[in-house]
Amino acid sequence: MENRLSLGEQKQSLIYGPVSSRRFGTTIGISLIPLKVCTFDCVFCELSVHTNVLTLERRTYVSVNEVLSELANYPTQGVDYIALSGAGEPTLAANMGEVIDALHQNYSVPVLVLSNGSTVFMKDVQEELRRADAVKLTFSSLNEEAFKRLNQPVEGVTAARVAHGIEEFVSFFSGRLYFEIVVVKGINDDPAEVRRTVGFLAQFKPYHIDINRPVRPGTARYLELPDKELYLPLEREFPALRVF
Repeated sequence: MENRLSLGEQKQSLIYGPVSSRRFGTTIGISLIPLKVCTFDCVFCELSVHTNVLTLERRTYVSVNEVLSELANYPTQGVDYIALSGAGEPTLAANMGEVIDALHQNYSVPVLVLSNGSTVFMKDVQEELRRADAVKLTFSSLNEEAFKRLNQPVEGVTAARVAHGIEEFVSFFSGRLYFEIVVVKGINDDPAEVRRTVGFLAQFKPYHIDINRPVRPGTARYLELPDKELYLPLEREFPALRVF
């Protein structure tokens, strides 16, 4: 079901940070999307609210000038990345590519896009993501049932479609590539299945593949953490892998 909430009902900070990240260093974040406008309604979402607008429609929510005007108030010295992220799926911003271009024109800090990976099969998204210096895509399972249970995606997004989109995107992407696998007990925690997903992603030679467990309370508070030790042997098999 798709809903429509006005921006007035979804107010949030456009710029946030600096944020210290164990994976990406020090980042200043830009949120191009209102609160919980997303392609997924993930059971592990740390925002602890259900998705307000479940959609694949790309729209412009904030202008490039608004982004640059607010970002000017934030010092960027010592910042590793300016990150397009926030409380919604950033690739749903129809002007994402324009924002990336403007950041490159005005700042020497690399641009990172933190995406849930759901839109990577879309040609316009692929083209815009290729303008970024670094991209993180989440892809948590090749198994369709597990993918659906975990992410509760909008209609039209499947594991197979995302996997094919990743293959297309990385064939032309020259920046730094990161992947993330979120593992939830009882859904996609089987070590053999996790290894299969890691193996699929490793073929693209990313800078890192991160296995993450939902350590913060999410939408489904009944979630249990899988044992980290189950996946540590994979670090020896796949050099790019990190288990958190």
